[in-house]
Amino acid sequence: MAGRYPAVVADTANKVVQFPKTTEQSAEMSDKDAKKLAIKSRPRGMSKAEQVVWNNDIPEYVKINRFKPHYIRFFKEYCVVVARMEAAVAYLEDQGWKYTTEGRNGIQHKTRPEVSQYNDDWRKFNSLINQLGGSPATDQRFNNLQPGLFDDLY
Repeated sequence: MAGRYPAVVADTANKVVQFPKTTEQSAEMSDKDAKKLAIKSRPRGMSKAEQVVWNNDIPEYVKINRFKPHYIRFFKEYCVVVARMEAAVAYLEDQGWKYTTEGRNGIQHKTRPEVSQYNDDWRKFNSLINQLGGSPATDQRFNNLQPGLFDDLY
């Protein structure tokens, strides 16, 4: 039985589904255009440090076609977390990651509370970067191609 669409079943030459071209194969946006689009779409109310992160990181996402207008709040949160992490690292490098206290239990070495905040921000950053496909491991999820799907030759 040929099924619902006998003409499609009879065409054995075009059985392979052609996926759309990836961003590497298509015409890539220039650095200048990507930066212009990113700065034009930057939301209001960002601090100077967050704006610096936006201006440095977001044009790269624009170039690889991962920046969409309805994700602006998501990218803003990414900039907030990165700016906060950079400020925390600068503070901790200056003040030290640990401090020493002496009490009834003797001398104790403790990490600063800012270290816990930095670790929490790192977890948020890791989650955001995974959702954006900004790490090498998650970049494969954002490919339009499905590599290795039909590589087996019978």
